[in-house]
Amino acid sequence: MPMCLASESTCVILAGDHLQMVQRVYSKEAYALGFDRSLTERLDHLYSGQYQQFGGSVPVVRLRLNYRNNAEITDFLSSAFYDNQLVPMNNQQSVPGLPPMNFYAVYGREVQDKNSASFYNMSEVEELTRRVKDLYSDWPTDQWGRTDGKDILVTAAYSDQVSIHNTHGRNIIYFT
Repeated sequence: MPMCLASESTCVILAGDHLQMVQRVYSKEAYALGFDRSLTERLDHLYSGQYQQFGGSVPVVRLRLNYRNNAEITDFLSSAFYDNQLVPMNNQQSVPGLPPMNFYAVYGREVQDKNSASFYNMSEVEELTRRVKDLYSDWPTDQWGRTDGKDILVTAAYSDQVSIHNTHGRNIIYFT
């Protein structure tokens, strides 16, 4: 919507990273219109491909310094998504016996509650619940101090994924 207000003299700067968590599009009409890719991703594709064919310089600034993650996580992100271009700038050390990241695979499908615009995958909710319980019970107090659970942040593509109600007769932890 803000782009509709731009004129020929407007300078627009978009900040974002299409290599981060991407949206999922379920509408066939939106998918057909190319909305399965973010505006940032579409512009990146346009400027890094088509624009170079005409000899122009690419007005794209890419993330290179990562201040948020420890070096092991940054190295993984760099090799998996950024063509080894990220540089870790955080000296945060990993906790002995606790890997900085893990990957888990579950089987399930995304469903949508009739009273919600969000989706959830019950298998993912159950796995996430187990992993957060493990983290809470094995919390490294000597390195991180005591926790009351508010130090654990869970993010997901859909709000129902982390706040699913106990509608299936299961004990589910509520994350907010």
